[in-house]
Amino acid sequence: MKKIISMVLVILMLCSGLAFATAVSSDINGNVYENAITTLVDKGIITGDVDGQFHPDSRLTRAQACIMVVKAMNPPDSEVTGTPTQVMQSAFPDMAGYGWVEGYIAYAVNKGIVKGYPDGTFKPGNLVNMEELTTMVIRASGYTDALIGGKYPSNYMEKGTSLGLFNDMVMIMIYPTQVTKAMTAKIIFNGLTMIENANPQTPVENNNGETPSAVPNLVGKTYLAGDFNSTMTEFAGKAIASDVKVYTYGKEIDYKSTMTLTNNISDFRIDTVYKYKNVNTPIWYAMTGDKISEIILPMDVGFSGYAYGVINGTVMTLNAKGDAVTGVATLVAGRPIMWLGTTGMTDVPESDSYLDGEVYEINLRDGQARTIAASTSGRAIFVELTTSGGALVYANDNGVVRLGSTDGGLFAIKDNAAVYVLSDDQTEYTAGSLSDIRKDRAVRLYDRTDDDDNSADIVVVSKTL
Repeated sequence: MKKIISMVLVILMLCSGLAFATAVSSDINGNVYENAITTLVDKGIITGDVDGQFHPDSRLTRAQACIMVVKAMNPPDSEVTGTPTQVMQSAFPDMAGYGWVEGYIAYAVNKGIVKGYPDGTFKPGNLVNMEELTTMVIRASGYTDALIGGKYPSNYMEKGTSLGLFNDMVMIMIYPTQVTKAMTAKIIFNGLTMIENANPQTPVENNNGETPSAVPNLVGKTYLAGDFNSTMTEFAGKAIASDVKVYTYGKEIDYKSTMTLTNNISDFRIDTVYKYKNVNTPIWYAMTGDKISEIILPMDVGFSGYAYGVINGTVMTLNAKGDAVTGVATLVAGRPIMWLGTTGMTDVPESDSYLDGEVYEINLRDGQARTIAASTSGRAIFVELTTSGGALVYANDNGVVRLGSTDGGLFAIKDNAAVYVLSDDQTEYTAGSLSDIRKDRAVRLYDRTDDDDNSADIVVVSKTL
């Protein structure tokens, strides 16, 4: 099945004549909003259609408009498209057939950009109107209903005018409520600086099991037992802040509403919420507004299953029982995560293989690494699509990569692929994005074999050979 899919992909690309076409389509030449469209295309906020054209006068659905606004916010890929082990889902019941956009809508809901209809639906296929688009752009610029005041939709339209969202617009009187693709580009372009300022890009905190700078305490915190959800955005139905502080301490058996903490700072570790997918555990938590902002939880709980990623290094550390174990510093699902090894774990890879682009499968139980397997071990459920050592990217067209030369092999890359980039000094990996897969960079591509889709789930990028 996978070989058939791969051959169909190649045939379609060769027959279409669109592979590796120019980024900006010809049908925007001379358009009154050409500069806005070109700018957003260059930033990856909008793309052309499957026929290679932009169709500036076509109408947009609410789903399509939501994607464009969210892309203008430049969120981390893993928070929108998910990862091979994490699916981003919204709570709307009418998303059947819209899986390709659900992660963007879920992100927009989490950030307060969209709220859906009073009946609980989103209606992703409805044509977006000017009032809805304007509201999305203004909220993406940092404004809330409380700050805007007034009655919807006139309040948002008046605010849009004062913010200059409609500057140099020439078609509003023709279509007072309907929005074309070109008009959408112009409105987002007019608000782009505000959107970027309201959504500054901050580096992902490297939560690697280090000792915190101060001893956490239980003052102002509440005891609760429950489950993290599959996206690690809720615990027992309570929303978790994106910048939540997570500390691990002690053993699960000791957690109760009457427990006390020691004052020994070495008993605590900084951690990350991304280790706790679907985990049931007791925690102590604090709220800021309506979201959990700080968590203390046991050191001996965590994700059970398989995690896939790269290794940045290992350290010797102590587990919840005080036993000396190996800690494995990884990038998994686009996040730095330190996994504790089980006592006596012996199959830790040699350090000289960490930074050569190798991806590892980590078998976990309660957050502890039991075994670590490489694609060449015969135990991992993924294979390398590229030859060992990788190959140079010749071109990348919307997730289909040609390697080597003009007649090199074609490889599809999943929209939610995890991308890891080796630093310039070749000392560590950092989380990247699909935009890092570009000409003359060396890549290694990996495909999980437990699906029927012959495309890369993980991409490791070397900036230089």
